[in-house]
Amino acid sequence: MTALPVLRRRLQLVGVTGMFVAAKFEEIDPPRATDFVYITDNTYSKDDLLQMECMMLSALEFRVVVPTPAHFFNHFVKANNCENVRHIESVKYILELALIDLRMIRYPPSHLLAAAILLSNDLFGRAALWPDVMVQTCRHTEEELRPCAEELRSLLRAAPAGSLQAVRKKYMLQTHHRVANNAVLGGA
Repeated sequence: MTALPVLRRRLQLVGVTGMFVAAKFEEIDPPRATDFVYITDNTYSKDDLLQMECMMLSALEFRVVVPTPAHFFNHFVKANNCENVRHIESVKYILELALIDLRMIRYPPSHLLAAAILLSNDLFGRAALWPDVMVQTCRHTEEELRPCAEELRSLLRAAPAGSLQAVRKKYMLQTHHRVANNAVLGGA
């Protein structure tokens, strides 16, 4: 990827173009280019927007969508037979704790999710911690996942005393079944 300098007078165009590109991926019925031109109070034309889109996509080498654990979540959780809502919320909590720890970025998203599920299976006392169906679905063995799962366990244990409390507070709410408050997960 090549970083390109942007003139101050074109920053709004870059921002609006970023929203334009993102909307194409996130929205079922994305706004049209003319809608984004309107947002700029016609400071830029439709052609300006489309040219900036081409420049941005070229600079990004068309690598716009990056997989995250969310892309694999439903598939992996279903394969693991996570029918207990607290179990599912616990996996989400573990993943969100990993989001705020820069060291965890070294793990690919599917690996991180698989390790979070492995850890949750352990915490919830599953008889088979990593059944064959999970090896087939996730393409990671328990042995491959164990180091990451242990790092996640450390994050979970450190969460109550950590300086960043927003994720923990979120998962202490009833809407998330208070999983951060659960002694099994390292809560109070």
